[in-house]
Amino acid sequence: VQRHAVYLLKRKNRRQPFPKIASPNETALYTATGQGGPTADNFRLDFHGPLASAWNKRAAEVFASHFFDCGWYGSPKKDDIRRLFETHMRTLRAQYAKLHADSPSDDEQSQIKHDEEKEKARAQRRRSLRHRRANACLAHMDLARFSSLLATLPPDAMSGDETDHQPGQKRYAITKLTWRSQAATEWLRVFDLVHLSTWFSCNGRAKHGAFPHTRIPSRRVEMPSQPIPRLPSNFYDAAWLLTLDDDAKTQLRMLPEVDLTHTTAVLA
Repeated sequence: VQRHAVYLLKRKNRRQPFPKIASPNETALYTATGQGGPTADNFRLDFHGPLASAWNKRAAEVFASHFFDCGWYGSPKKDDIRRLFETHMRTLRAQYAKLHADSPSDDEQSQIKHDEEKEKARAQRRRSLRHRRANACLAHMDLARFSSLLATLPPDAMSGDETDHQPGQKRYAITKLTWRSQAATEWLRVFDLVHLSTWFSCNGRAKHGAFPHTRIPSRRVEMPSQPIPRLPSNFYDAAWLLTLDDDAKTQLRMLPEVDLTHTTAVLA
């Protein structure tokens, strides 16, 4: 009976997960109307309701008929096989509970996947933002001196963003890095403006192609906001630094302060 249950449930062995079980909606429909229900080709059990549910009683009958008809085990009595399987269902439900005790539900799995996809999209937008800022150094001769500094900044040193779409408008709200100084933030945003200017011709008309996504200022704070080590000291917020103990400051391994001043020609 145990071996045949593994076969009908399409499990490799008793330690493998159950590929699929009957859903509450399916069992409720079967109880009310008799529609659906388990078959030998689609053999599933009801572990959401009682073991004596209408679905499981039908499953026991299907099991006994297939066990008898397959001819693999001699000529047992169907009623005996049905009773043995009904007893074995307690073991199967216990196996299911143990295997799925730490496994997320379908809804939880869906949410986890959604969150992972959102995080990947945020990381990609950060990389794209860093790339655009590096390209801005090629657009104005006075920004060329910052090329080497920008090259040392990892994507996570860029501020993140969150979707803040409005009807007919796709945009993203900038999230604040609590550890980064306002001076560094303002310095970086100049690169964004310079890069955006490259999307327009001399006559003021927009060039062809997809514009960078719209990022709008907000009061949203990025959580968690892990500081990036080995940046110039003036990249770190002074008030935030005061909240750190000596060990935390040492771990930052701050580099000497750098000039973050843009020329009048860039700001014009």
